[in-house]
Amino acid sequence: AGSPTDFTGDGKDDIVTFNLGTLNDAYVATSTGTAFAGTSVKWNDFFGLPGEKLLTGDFNGDSRDDIITFTGGTTGTNAGDVYVGLSTGTGFLAGAKWHDWFAPAAEVPAVGDVNGDGKDDIITFTHDTQGDVYVALSTGTSFATGIKWHEYFSIPGEHPAIGDVNGDGRDDIITFTQGPATAADVIVALSTGTTFGASQKWHDLFAVGTEQPRVGDINGDGKDDIVTFTCNTDADVYAAVSNGTTFIGTTVKWNDFFCLAGEFPYLGDYNGDGKDDIIVFTKNTTNDVFVGLSTGTAFLGGAKWHDFFGLNGEVVY
Repeated sequence: AGSPTDFTGDGKDDIVTFNLGTLNDAYVATSTGTAFAGTSVKWNDFFGLPGEKLLTGDFNGDSRDDIITFTGGTTGTNAGDVYVGLSTGTGFLAGAKWHDWFAPAAEVPAVGDVNGDGKDDIITFTHDTQGDVYVALSTGTSFATGIKWHEYFSIPGEHPAIGDVNGDGRDDIITFTQGPATAADVIVALSTGTTFGASQKWHDLFAVGTEQPRVGDINGDGKDDIVTFTCNTDADVYAAVSNGTTFIGTTVKWNDFFCLAGEFPYLGDYNGDGKDDIIVFTKNTTNDVFVGLSTGTAFLGGAKWHDFFGLNGEVVY
């Protein structure tokens, strides 16, 4: 539900697309603060094969976000491997294996700094009836052995996520139950730095059904908030901000036309003002990218920041 994309380290999030297929290239368009520059700037020419799970994060703590892929699977020489392509500020280095057994099969991997040392770690949700959560901490050059940090969190049908919701510098785990209006809860387990604590309900009506939830600091107070996109003909965007112990607001609409069906929404601080904004990749025939900047209390109307990025079948952030 969100991972950072500041690949140059200038304080503004950029965008990346992985074309997968037979090419397996990674392209980046960097933020100028008012648009994304570059149409076909290749940053890596072999990263992320079809079926792998791709994310981003700053794994060596140099303030530039890197790319990561989880091969998944259960059999074969590459099953369960994790590869990282470090950012140089103008490109991604070749993928290096940082772990040889993490997030196999259908587990759901995520990225976040769960111990607060300035380096992003990897988290996996088994996302089965067991509901286990494992963490492998970053050493700056690899990920340590996976350790269970929670034994029942985010079961099938729920949407797991990562974010620092209480502002203590350590990322926590979040799950959106994604049920109907009577069962669309948001559950949080706070990080202690060595484990995730007891599950707590922080909201009881958010991200209903097929809505697309995201996590980010949209008001710039240092605590991550929650956002949901209806991604239908109404195209509404709702937010609930964190006060450190709960998410406030049930039906607070921050934008009333952003993300139609088939489009892909995300969050990032694209103008570098400390507040996360909304972005949508239209995909389909237009392949446009629109951004709605955060004012701290609402998202402005979408403005086109790129007119050809993130084609159908590509993975974008």
